[in-house]
Amino acid sequence: MNRTAILFDAASKSLSTTQLPDAPLADGEVQIHVTCCTICGSDLHTFTGRRSAPPRCVLGHEIVGTIDRWGGSDPPQDIRGRKLVAGQRVTWAMAVGCGTCFYCRHGISQKCESLFKYGHETLRQHSTGGLSETCVLVPGTPIMPIPDSLDDTIACPANCATATVSAAMRLTLQTHPIEDATAMVIGAGMLGITAAAQLADRGARKIIVVDRDSNRLQIVGRFGATDTLVPEPSTDIPAAIRERTEGRGVDIAFDFAGFLPAVENCLQSIRIGGVAILAGSTFPSEPLKISPETILRRMLTIRGLHNYITEDLEDAVNFLERTRQRYPFHELISSPFSLNQIEDAFAYAIDEKPIRVAVRMDGS
Repeated sequence: MNRTAILFDAASKSLSTTQLPDAPLADGEVQIHVTCCTICGSDLHTFTGRRSAPPRCVLGHEIVGTIDRWGGSDPPQDIRGRKLVAGQRVTWAMAVGCGTCFYCRHGISQKCESLFKYGHETLRQHSTGGLSETCVLVPGTPIMPIPDSLDDTIACPANCATATVSAAMRLTLQTHPIEDATAMVIGAGMLGITAAAQLADRGARKIIVVDRDSNRLQIVGRFGATDTLVPEPSTDIPAAIRERTEGRGVDIAFDFAGFLPAVENCLQSIRIGGVAILAGSTFPSEPLKISPETILRRMLTIRGLHNYITEDLEDAVNFLERTRQRYPFHELISSPFSLNQIEDAFAYAIDEKPIRVAVRMDGS
């Protein structure tokens, strides 16, 4: 049986449709019938050439699907070691480590020396991206069941945006409490909106979200934000933040925008002894200028975050399930496109800039 997949050519920045036959699965591989994939910001960066891509790549890593079949006699297991069954709805870790290299053994498997990333690999025998009717999981992929209470479109970002935010919260809590804290979030995309919701869920007292898009800031109040700031070109953002935090600055600042001015504002807006989590700079930029004396005298904690580990994926799905009636995540997802409308889906994502564009394989 042939399966439809969308190939991305980085040289021409074009998408094309191909048909892939069902091929035998190796021991430990799991074939997923993809039901929905959302187009992440990094997919758009790849599509527009802001980040590199391998040749003949099937994009898409925010994926939900049901288990079709697997290689070998033993059924696959979820991240808790529970057996999975055919037809079960699941998502899985975007990045898969080997489990044995230096970085895997030191708790940062997302930096594995032989890392595999869904939606970022050259097409070989099987599709390993979400813009395809099927996606084959490599052995060792952490798999997470999706509760029936979560719609596909809400669950899709769990294995990228939501899990990355869960990782940001985990890193924060290693050095600073979130409960009763004041926090700033730069960037009101899916990451920033989710961060506001997770901060509120964890008991933050004040959550200030900064973005130049006033339409997006109208959304974040429904996701836990207590304050918003739409800066003008002349706005001194750190000064504006100090005005809202009794002159000190925030306890915690998150940058999910990644642009150099945003990172600088993030670092300048935290109080003495505060922490900054930098998670948005996934594309090249000019070097950051910061005085070592500033870091020393202000006793700053600065942490970089790229992707996440397995426990963050579990936390993400649990967060979405637990807060599904508190936060309207369904409002962040566009009306779905079908796989044969993929060029329209990318054009809509680029031109209209919705929070997320959904691609459903059945077109519904």
